[in-house]
Amino acid sequence: MNKSVVPFNKEYFSQIVDFVKPLWSFSDWEDSFRKFYTEIILQNSFFENGLAFQIAENQEPLAVTFFQKKFDKNNLNRWISENAGDFTAAQKQSINLCTEYLACMDSKVHSLMNENDIKLSLFVSCKKGYGSIIFEKLWNHLKNLNYKNLYLWTDCECNWQWYLKNGFILIEESIYEKFNDGTKKYKTYIFKKKLND
Repeated sequence: MNKSVVPFNKEYFSQIVDFVKPLWSFSDWEDSFRKFYTEIILQNSFFENGLAFQIAENQEPLAVTFFQKKFDKNNLNRWISENAGDFTAAQKQSINLCTEYLACMDSKVHSLMNENDIKLSLFVSCKKGYGSIIFEKLWNHLKNLNYKNLYLWTDCECNWQWYLKNGFILIEESIYEKFNDGTKKYKTYIFKKKLND
């Protein structure tokens, strides 16, 4: 598994959407809306800052990471307005809930960051083992760019325990009330990892 980490190729966006769609959207939604909803999350995480990376083989992404500096901005609202279809009221409500959630969690992390910190805004491992590989190869790169701390947020629908096993410190655990379903609480997590002293 000796693969190179290279800058992310935006042509892989649709493949990443297809990979995470079953995890990030509801199966009873129509497919076109599931794709749109999932891509909102990806577009929210992507920044034209030279800090998006991938490992790929034979035109297939194996692992992808996007990073964000404290004051980086993306074009999410413009992307939504340019790509939105003729959605139902319920679909529009789902979009609003999603963007509100993303903004809330991003804001929490940004409030903890300093200018010399960095945020992991997206981490997708499409093939077992490659998530660890892409991180191992990127640690020194991020350290050499003089970032002090790496922050991220995730939630109970993701494999948040992976970060505990890989040297991240859990600095906040909370509940996002709007996503509670009555039978369980929707937990969110903020992690931190030191890169440089």
